[in-house]
Amino acid sequence: MEKLLDAARAGTLAPLVLVRGDRVLSEPLGSRLAAAIGELWGVEPELLRHPDELGALASDLRTYSLFAPGKLVVAVETGVFADRDAAADLLAGARDVLPWSGLEAPSGKARDAALRLLQVLKLFDLDPTAGVEAALGGLPDAVLAGGRGKGGKGAAAELRQGFVPLLEAALAAGLRGTGESEVTLLGDLLRDGLPPQHLLILVESAAADAHPLVASLARRGAVLDAGRLSSERGNVSGLDEVFAELARETGVKIRREAAAELARRTLRTVDTRRGAAAGAIDADSTGRLAGEYRKLAHLSGGAPIERPLVEAQVEDRGEQDVWAILDAIGAGKPGEALAALGRRLGGAEDPLSERLAFFSLLGGFVRHMIAVEGLLRATGAAAGVTSYPRFRDQVAPRLQGAVPGLEKNPLQGMHAFRLHRAYLAAARHSPAALAQMPALLLDTELRLKGDSRDPDAALADLVVRLATPPPAPVRPGSAAGGGSRRRGAGGGRS
Repeated sequence: MEKLLDAARAGTLAPLVLVRGDRVLSEPLGSRLAAAIGELWGVEPELLRHPDELGALASDLRTYSLFAPGKLVVAVETGVFADRDAAADLLAGARDVLPWSGLEAPSGKARDAALRLLQVLKLFDLDPTAGVEAALGGLPDAVLAGGRGKGGKGAAAELRQGFVPLLEAALAAGLRGTGESEVTLLGDLLRDGLPPQHLLILVESAAADAHPLVASLARRGAVLDAGRLSSERGNVSGLDEVFAELARETGVKIRREAAAELARRTLRTVDTRRGAAAGAIDADSTGRLAGEYRKLAHLSGGAPIERPLVEAQVEDRGEQDVWAILDAIGAGKPGEALAALGRRLGGAEDPLSERLAFFSLLGGFVRHMIAVEGLLRATGAAAGVTSYPRFRDQVAPRLQGAVPGLEKNPLQGMHAFRLHRAYLAAARHSPAALAQMPALLLDTELRLKGDSRDPDAALADLVVRLATPPPAPVRPGSAAGGGSRRRGAGGGRS
């Protein structure tokens, strides 16, 4: 931010600045930037959320101010940088206002929803003025339903009908979404410039580096990254910055245990089937985290937010880490694995797809266990190494290396951490039990795809059997039998 302020002092600041990142971070940062520049210029910033007419805004900025030394506008979530991959996320907020049957012009949340819907239609080159139902019919089912299914084609058809009155009211009110014309207009504004001390700050949650206008702004040093939450193997990065910003906003801090529980109950990743990057956090769930924090700050009466308050006031709608389920299975903890699986399926938007996706992941885990057992015998690598650093440095290279007579090593390229988890899980099962697992997987797959009336029970049964290895057979002369002989040898006692 300091570089932008230096440019503002020197009169070399670009006429357009982009602040991007999760809205809980980007909007406060954009507001602070505007306030600092406004103080330098003696200008009062103007904040606009979801402006529906960027053309008029840009035209106003091109004219000199008559009553102030300049103009400084912060436009939040215009969506001008969004692309088709972001369409499902844009519609997420619009779906929340349904059913809508208002007879007047949309206002508040309904207006925001209508603007999002209009923008998505423009992204797909669909003109609602030529026919509302025809335009909605041109949107892909996955975009309408949110990408995770939510019922498939039936849900998409229901949503199309639900959007009809909202879209009709939006058109009647003269609303319009942003599109290619606005991108061109902003490009012209960046190229041609604005009068001195006139500036437009765009605050956006969706603005990819590949977008031509973003690239142009980056070359001018006019892009400020606020930060974004992301998840890797269940660990969410960026939370400290989010909680620090919320503490600054509300004046109330949160205990570390409470922060972890709040994140666990609210955050969800974006399904990669929607074209999102792996580990991307759903923007709506980030917004929910911020909203719940503000509620908790109010309820705490100014005291730090404690975990019991989170547990009492925040409904658990978070996403269960799938790797934690596999870790519980590998560690031989069937109860923990089942509880985590139940939470995962219970929070899924499309339980059927989630059930099959988890089974696919679990099947890969089992195949790795089987491969580990065979490669331990083939390579003579050490078994039972619980230390991850030692496993990574000494065992993994042997398991993943070339094996005579094997065209391709099935463990080649696998991350050492994941391999270690499969290695430890395989050690809990006998070679005979591992040899039976392909048949067990096939039986479960058939039950999931129609042979069972209770697919959740089929998946739970598989999890329990994988997490609970069969007991080793009792050998003659051991356990109870051995104790009996010892008592017999000392039979002189009474």
